[in-house]
Amino acid sequence: MAASYENDFAEWTREQAFWLRSGDLALLDAQHLAEEVDHMAWNCRHELAMRCVGLQAHLARWQRQSGYRCGLWRKLIDLQRTRILRMLNRMPSLRNTLVEADFVQDVWIDALMRVVGEDQCYDLPDASPWTLEQALAPDFWPD
Repeated sequence: MAASYENDFAEWTREQAFWLRSGDLALLDAQHLAEEVDHMAWNCRHELAMRCVGLQAHLARWQRQSGYRCGLWRKLIDLQRTRILRMLNRMPSLRNTLVEADFVQDVWIDALMRVVGEDQCYDLPDASPWTLEQALAPDFWPD
């Protein structure tokens, strides 16, 4: 008997993979399988957003807390840029996301929520003062 999507997701996924590999497509749970594939795409977009939030938060700190800048902060910004760029190289269609107004605004608001209580970060603007493309540039360091 086939595993139930609702009652044993782990077994259901194993069976779906088996039937896909075997070519026995008639046994696939196409509706749930399509939902899971859509969810995988959403997860990729969410991961990109969280990485961009981290980068924007670090850049906001860099800009506003110039007296505290250190090698560690620079390294964290560089590492986050590297992780984002590697992700975009593996999934180039996500690059379009970086210019979507809602995505950019959501990323900035989440970044603000991370830094708003920190010294000199309480009065950051409601919209990002730089684009995500700028934020990803290795030579971009806001002053």
